Amino acid sequence: MKAARLLGLASLVGVVCVAVPSLGLSSSAPTAAKSASACGREEFVSTLEAVFGRFKTHQAAITFRNRVTSRGFVNANIIEGCDGFRVVLRGIDTFDVGVDLQSEARKEGFAVTLECIQAKQIGIWDGILGHGRDRPSANAIASRAASVGFPGAKLRSDPCGGFEVYVAGFPDQRSAQSWAEAARARGFPDAAAELN
Repeated sequence: MKAARLLGLASLVGVVCVAVPSLGLSSSAPTAAKSASACGREEFVSTLEAVFGRFKTHQAAITFRNRVTSRGFVNANIIEGCDGFRVVLRGIDTFDVGVDLQSEARKEGFAVTLECIQAKQIGIWDGILGHGRDRPSANAIASRAASVGFPGAKLRSDPCGGFEVYVAGFPDQRSAQSWAEAARARGFPDAAAELN
């Protein structure tokens, strides 16, 4: 009886030793490299970003952001990334607005850089009609598209400022490419299929 219990306990310990080390791991050996989403944040909207500064610690970023906001840049945020913390302004519609902001910031003593933020791909095929430098020029592309048989065009921010005019949700690459060919034939030379 004792021998059977001991044998059962030994078997249970053996099963646990084999199963437990691999729980939660995607491979048998952990890797040192981190994915981008493991240490930073994934972006779901493309945008132009004005970077006021980069810092190794959160406290240093908070102190600097307070200085930036006290000089009139009240919407400054702290964004954590793999390499530390950035003090930034986001939501800049056009590159021209970004350059104006950069000039204004430099007058206040901040060496601002403009950086393009690309949104994460979500795996849906879209048809791109073109790009507008600003909202009025992008709306003009969408209006012209509706007038020649491409209704439903929408706008979204380009990573480096301006707007992309697109038609969403094609079932596959082939139908998006076929749509882009038809759009080029109707006077949209920049029309393309794009995986979003």
